[in-house]
Amino acid sequence: MPETSFTSGRWLKWNVFFELTDLLTCPTCGPKHGLVLLVQEVEDRRVRTGWLGCPNCRNDYPVNDGVADLRLEASATPEVAARFIETDDDELALKVLALLGLNERRAFVLVDERIAHVASALSELAPELEVIAVSSTPVGPGNAGAVSRVLAERPFPLVEFKLPGVAIAPGGNPGLVAAAARRVATGGRLALFDATAEDIEEAKRSGLTILAVESGTAVAERKPDSLPIFS
Repeated sequence: MPETSFTSGRWLKWNVFFELTDLLTCPTCGPKHGLVLLVQEVEDRRVRTGWLGCPNCRNDYPVNDGVADLRLEASATPEVAARFIETDDDELALKVLALLGLNERRAFVLVDERIAHVASALSELAPELEVIAVSSTPVGPGNAGAVSRVLAERPFPLVEFKLPGVAIAPGGNPGLVAAAARRVATGGRLALFDATAEDIEEAKRSGLTILAVESGTAVAERKPDSLPIFS
């Protein structure tokens, strides 16, 4: 990385990047260690190319074509590609918005690999949302609407207990549910698609209150005073 000072921020809308600085974290050091940004190219107030660096471990991660690559090995690909939720993008996006209840206010929404393909539809249906789509391989362009695409091998390189909305499709992966739940802020919601009974139970164990369940779809909320107590 060039020897120059970082510009504190992220690769999203340039006029609000200070709001996003505290969200993205180092995939090596964990959620307590944020990243800082060296900008190389900005287009339409969004960072197109640059570097994200961790002040703790000194690792750096590229931003190319508007996509932040936080994979530890940029060329790494999963052995089995994620199976998308097979439904109309607009239909699934509407379900996500309905379950999370965020379409009428400015907010950040995180979607996982199996739902990342509807990120653009979410942005179009609810322009006030900034959608953070995390996946292990590229899914769509990084500059489509108010969508921030992040490549990561490990789930959700974001600070904990800060996001008002998270939507995932665990498909029998309680560990993924636990990781997603730890990103949900007080008063925020977690929407589960293609969820098993074990996935839903994990949401409960993670301190969320189940609001509704129907045919593998569930929505849970983090009530006040439900954050874990750390020693």
